[in-house]
Amino acid sequence: MRFGQTLTLLKLLLDRRITATPRRVFRQLKTEGRLRGGVREKLSRGLLRQIGLLRYMLRWLDGESISRHGDRYVLNTFLPPFPGPAFERLFTAQLSRRRWIPVSAYLAVTSRCPANCWHCSIKNRKQAELPLDVWLKTIAGLHEIGASIFGITGGEPLVRADLADIVRAVKAGGGEAMIFTSGIGFDEKKAMELKNAGLWAVCVSLDRTNASEFERLRNFSGALETAEQTLRIAKDVGLYTCVNCVADRQNMRRGLYKELYARSKELHVDEFRLIEPMPCGHLSDAGDKGDAESPFLFPEQVKEIRRFHRETNRKLRRDKQGRLPPKVCSFNEIESPELFGCAAGTRHLFIDPSGEVCPCDFTPLSFGNIADEPIGVIWDRMSTAMRHPRRHCLIQHQTELIRQATRAETPAPLPISLQTAEVFTNIPGDNELPDFVRWIES
Repeated sequence: MRFGQTLTLLKLLLDRRITATPRRVFRQLKTEGRLRGGVREKLSRGLLRQIGLLRYMLRWLDGESISRHGDRYVLNTFLPPFPGPAFERLFTAQLSRRRWIPVSAYLAVTSRCPANCWHCSIKNRKQAELPLDVWLKTIAGLHEIGASIFGITGGEPLVRADLADIVRAVKAGGGEAMIFTSGIGFDEKKAMELKNAGLWAVCVSLDRTNASEFERLRNFSGALETAEQTLRIAKDVGLYTCVNCVADRQNMRRGLYKELYARSKELHVDEFRLIEPMPCGHLSDAGDKGDAESPFLFPEQVKEIRRFHRETNRKLRRDKQGRLPPKVCSFNEIESPELFGCAAGTRHLFIDPSGEVCPCDFTPLSFGNIADEPIGVIWDRMSTAMRHPRRHCLIQHQTELIRQATRAETPAPLPISLQTAEVFTNIPGDNELPDFVRWIES
């Protein structure tokens, strides 16, 4: 671990605002007999086991960057900023013996969108927009079952006039809200309205550096300038800013993700998120990796992304103005077998614009609708069916099975989704847990 990162970690360990929460939660759960078995054994029995925990944490954090945003710290947008209520809730969920709790919930609050992006994951789903009262009831239910991070997406979430009310409900219940946007409709007035409502972060889609190419992929005029201007405005009002780059095969071959990272650095963005294309939505019929025109990545390109994540974060240094370059946060690294794995349906959920609750944005299997049932009931059903986090990306490893399930309808209705989950949870090797999950469970 680099020297600067070690100093930051030591500073955090000496900050009572941060350490008070883990200590109090640990004592409380231990007293109540609700401490997860693997955690209790490792933290309660001897110095060697505690040293083992420290080594695991240092190995993980070696490829990450802890930064300051306002009066709080941020590791990346997979975790809430800390200290704060969402951080406390997350910590409690990880240590508690309760069944799986959703760390994050992504809410597609509308299917309306002025753009038509090449990789849009909700294409083929019903066009819909649920009323505000349904979303407010669902957000309250998500707070009750322990969700910490709320990703507000669409379609384009900014088309909703009541978006600030949704953000306000997330914040009031102790969650952290971030929006995923193309930037259409974002200006200084909207930025301040959302920030005052409690918005934490803005994540803007950006996966090409050439304006005409980016415009063609997004299908609206001025796409690049809109995206960059959104990032500037969000940064100016004090929101945590992210670039969300979908790195397809062509992007990787041309090294565009590195150019986009450099541009993100020029814009003083806080985080550069990298995700590979997924076989859903617009890319449902994009062919497999053997097709010459396929956008999907080869294994060596996935390794390249993971390497870029770790190596870039290790080299981050502040400039003369004291600004830290963007940290890299790649799904391939965070959701790798060695860390947290695929959380679809067990630590993460997605609700589409018509209210169907799915394991993730990319897995079109429905386990119920929030217009018909409380989210807690649906979550219990889905997390039971999905059983546990996996060492592999669900939609990528079970693409054909899920295609069959959605042949007549997207997302697949509840009976078919339950049958499909039963099939792939019984596939040999599926029960092998990611390293972090294995650590807290055993």
